[in-house]
Amino acid sequence: MTSNASRRDIFRTAGTAFVGAALAGLPQRRAFAQGAMPAASGEMLRLSANENPYGPSESAKQAMTAALSEGWKYATSEMPALAKLIAEREGLTPEHVMITEGSAEILRVVALLYGSSGSEMISARPTFEQAPGYAEKTGGELVWVDLDKDMKHDLAGMEGRITNKTGLIYVCNPNNPTATMMPAKDLRSFVGAVNTRAMVLVDEAYIDLVDDPAGSAMVDQVRAGKNVIIARTFSKIHGMAGLRLGFALARPDIIKRMNAVRMSSPNKMGLVAGLASYQDKEFMATSKKLVRECLNMTCKTFDELGLKYTKSQANFVMFDTGKPMREFSTAMRQKNIAVGRPFPPYDTWCRVSMGRLEQMPQFIDALRAHFKKV
Repeated sequence: MTSNASRRDIFRTAGTAFVGAALAGLPQRRAFAQGAMPAASGEMLRLSANENPYGPSESAKQAMTAALSEGWKYATSEMPALAKLIAEREGLTPEHVMITEGSAEILRVVALLYGSSGSEMISARPTFEQAPGYAEKTGGELVWVDLDKDMKHDLAGMEGRITNKTGLIYVCNPNNPTATMMPAKDLRSFVGAVNTRAMVLVDEAYIDLVDDPAGSAMVDQVRAGKNVIIARTFSKIHGMAGLRLGFALARPDIIKRMNAVRMSSPNKMGLVAGLASYQDKEFMATSKKLVRECLNMTCKTFDELGLKYTKSQANFVMFDTGKPMREFSTAMRQKNIAVGRPFPPYDTWCRVSMGRLEQMPQFIDALRAHFKKV
């Protein structure tokens, strides 16, 4: 008992020192950390939904505060202004951009247009289920293709399942829940090979968190006029999950068709926050760096405990608990930590999202205590 307690105390002290040193490195980190403490006793630490707890940025908060008095107005100018900004950065025209209420709306609209009413939709398994789920609800037929041995998309397997009924192919890259990334050259080759046979939807929710965002994104396929739709979100790198803002990139004729069946529009607060955050490169860089440091800290602990895990290119990681994942999830909840749900067929694997840098020792302490017992 004494030695176990000592180890926990040593880790907690070391973890606190590491966090303090890391936060001292950048001026903006200290601002990020203000008021950010580990979850209080009785408060659940949220490591379950792939949120970015560093957002919204200060610039986004200031923009929302300034716009509060104009909350009575419809957001008629902000949507085209944001579309223009995005188009300029991506080398497109505003007609290539659709601003949406989160990227989930894009996934539903595309599933409705190309994957419903008897059409087939090909998707990896497991993956983010918004688009496949909506296609199924609207009469589509799902064709699941299991991930490969590296827990990445089996692109050859997906291509081999295309039929004359296939209307939509969905690729989440990086993939949720595995956090794995398809090499850009492989995905680019895949899009080139299959886009004449079906619409390709590439979900790039986490693209800003990868090693090489510009080189990994499929926007060049949009510029080339391919049958491809890219979904992006402000929920991850921008830390705006609760403000519901996203955008799609596609050929103008595809965007026009999508706009015709859109189901909602973003609110003014989300749009003004998005306009500010999209231009706040310092916030995005600092946020990404802190997420990476959380991942490094967590993965080093996995190595120490001999646990298998995926190579993450996102703000979460998946690791093998060695037993039914729900056992680990229950144990964490008893310590006021919420982790991800099971994702069949990886029933022993757990997805854990990154919290703030100063919060992660709480999870790591619980992780070590759990697996030392096991």
